[in-house]
Amino acid sequence: MQSYLDRNKDSLRSVGKLPRRRANSVLFVYSPLAIVLVVIVVLVAVFPSKAKSSSEFTIGNAKLGMYFAEKPGYTVAGVKCAPNIRQVPWSKYAPYCEPKWTGNNGGTTSFGVTKSTITITYREPASSLSGLAALFFPPQLIGTEAQALQTMQTYIDLFNKSYELYGRRVVLKTFVGKGDELSELQGQDLEQAQQDSLSAKQLGAFADISLLASTQIYDQDLADQDIIAIGALAQPQSWFQSYAPYEYSPTSTCDQGAKVVATVIGREMANLPAIFAGDPNFVKRVRKFGLIYPENPNYAGCALELAKILSTQYNSPMTREVGYTINIAQATTQATNIVAQMKSRGVTSVICACDPLFPIFLASTATQQNYNPEWLALDFGDIFSQKVTPQSQWAHEISGGIVMPPNKDEEAYKAYKLEDPTGTPSPEFYDIYQPLLEFFAGLQAAGPDLTPYTFEHGIFSLPPSLPNGDYGAWQYGNNVFNPPADFGILRWDPNLVSPSDGLKGTMIACDNGKRFPFSTSGANQLPFHKQINCPSVQG
Repeated sequence: MQSYLDRNKDSLRSVGKLPRRRANSVLFVYSPLAIVLVVIVVLVAVFPSKAKSSSEFTIGNAKLGMYFAEKPGYTVAGVKCAPNIRQVPWSKYAPYCEPKWTGNNGGTTSFGVTKSTITITYREPASSLSGLAALFFPPQLIGTEAQALQTMQTYIDLFNKSYELYGRRVVLKTFVGKGDELSELQGQDLEQAQQDSLSAKQLGAFADISLLASTQIYDQDLADQDIIAIGALAQPQSWFQSYAPYEYSPTSTCDQGAKVVATVIGREMANLPAIFAGDPNFVKRVRKFGLIYPENPNYAGCALELAKILSTQYNSPMTREVGYTINIAQATTQATNIVAQMKSRGVTSVICACDPLFPIFLASTATQQNYNPEWLALDFGDIFSQKVTPQSQWAHEISGGIVMPPNKDEEAYKAYKLEDPTGTPSPEFYDIYQPLLEFFAGLQAAGPDLTPYTFEHGIFSLPPSLPNGDYGAWQYGNNVFNPPADFGILRWDPNLVSPSDGLKGTMIACDNGKRFPFSTSGANQLPFHKQINCPSVQG
């Protein structure tokens, strides 16, 4: 029987590839429903892209941020400007400093912008997913909607007084959406999503920061209303360019991700023994890869790209490729069938390009079938991997990402405490922080004549982040809507205590914690035909 990929190769090649979560950072979870929304985010259908007029700005080799860095004076927060000094001392992702500005900012330079304000909106979820979220995760791990909004407002208050906004301040307005995210992610309730974009317009939005309370449909409707959206997930580079200058995200694209992941596997795993498998017989065998992916065009396209690279460039074709439908009611049945196929074909190493919950069902059924392969899965954060049982299966899992510091040592936590020393942020604080960090940097770099096009120009001109940031390296440039710029390789340790939630189970660094540029050329710096060097763990 032909695989889904074989049947749809021509159409998939014309579709932008969607990424794994990110190759270099923790999962974004922005609202109490976000955990579950990520589960079904890959259900997004392929909707015709209605291209907007893209910006004609180019910045060449000159960086606007460098120009700012040359100016003498003090910032609005009192930082003394000098070459290479950042706007704030507490962020490694801040733009170069801009001395306190005075003058005429042009007043209403764009819709949503006045002489004194920049309006942003947030669509409060109108979804029925709360019960499903509670089924998998206790409230202390995901927080409440009120906590998320309070944390967002705290960061906005901090950034308003720290970044140069040329006489303006950002004002957050919220509204209860009519669209149901679950329906939108399955290509339904399109009219309600459009109505919500009109609600944002009626509130005077220059930008919308709905994050994971958003969807591909909603973001596209916002772009059609000339409203910037920050935080889009699972979209290809072509999608961002099609909707320029209105779509941005601190997550990577699949165009990069598929190539980088394939290169890592090809160089450090292909045609070598499956030494991380739980089955002693597999450990002695040359790897035979199997691929599991959500069966929709965008994610299947990403899987096709990865499989093609492994086959053509590293002589390591997939032994078995299986698509599945993301449906909790069918998860056990599908997992049982998929595991049986992988086992019968002798697959030693399962590449699981899966949603965050499907590994829970795969691991359980694999144990029941006495199947103990290597797992090469997406890292959706400790909160998900801790749910995989038995943990003896996940002790054989390899992923890409960042080893995060304890919460209280994170930049995002420290920034929150600068504004609210006695308060407690939402458990999702780090994922609320990062999109706002990118947004405010773009506002400062845009200058006083703020429009979507000068905002895009400002984003493209931002300087690279300083070394050793908590969220990996960020790098900007022409047509860079997504700044992640490096990656590392991780292994799951079921016994080590997580720095994020204090429970057993977290990622540990492989290859001595070395990080590589997030590109094919960066992945090509990995040793060729040499095993990944990961610490041993006890399952």
